[in-house]
Amino acid sequence: MASWLLRAQWSHRDETVEQRALRVGRTLTAVAVAFPDVHNWTQDERWGYHVLEADGSTPLQEMVEATTKVLANGTSTTRLHLQSTGELPWLFDLSMGGTMTTISDQLTLHWSDEDALRQSERFAQVLRAVVTIWGPDWASIADTELAAAAGVFRRGIPMMGWLTYVRGMVAGAPGIDITLTPYERGTLLQAPVSPIDLTPVHICAAAALVGIAPE
Repeated sequence: MASWLLRAQWSHRDETVEQRALRVGRTLTAVAVAFPDVHNWTQDERWGYHVLEADGSTPLQEMVEATTKVLANGTSTTRLHLQSTGELPWLFDLSMGGTMTTISDQLTLHWSDEDALRQSERFAQVLRAVVTIWGPDWASIADTELAAAAGVFRRGIPMMGWLTYVRGMVAGAPGIDITLTPYERGTLLQAPVSPIDLTPVHICAAAALVGIAPE
């Protein structure tokens, strides 16, 4: 199975712990609204950063409060890694603050059910919510293998995919079949096929519209 991700990135911003926790809570709620089977979140113990206690009866508000405590423990870099329960497992990873390789904040949502890709509008709904909640420089629903095959998967540039948000206006070009939709001070670029039918050609077409040249 390919590695499909919903990823968003933005320049690091200083916020209070409460502001960060509110964004996290809204994001988890957006996922649960689009995919009702995803409703419980716990700390992924494999990462060993922090421990969040949660079971089937834990309300979302309590998870947000626990999230607040986790984010408050951060120094220069804070990392929060959660996993969902239910029929459609999701992973949630939030990295905030400067490191040796980046000064950007990044949010990644990863799902492991290939059949879910057929529900493309639900994923688009979550991406639009992430853009509204976090105000990123870019966000995308992308397959890392396809992006690499297209030569446009590298550090420092937006990760292009089936649906990509880029801050700022993007203009179309003759012969490039990518749907452009203004959204939240930016543009949504959508390939004319479903995620499971996406090819490197579609990714290159979207990249060309934002000035990204394949390697």
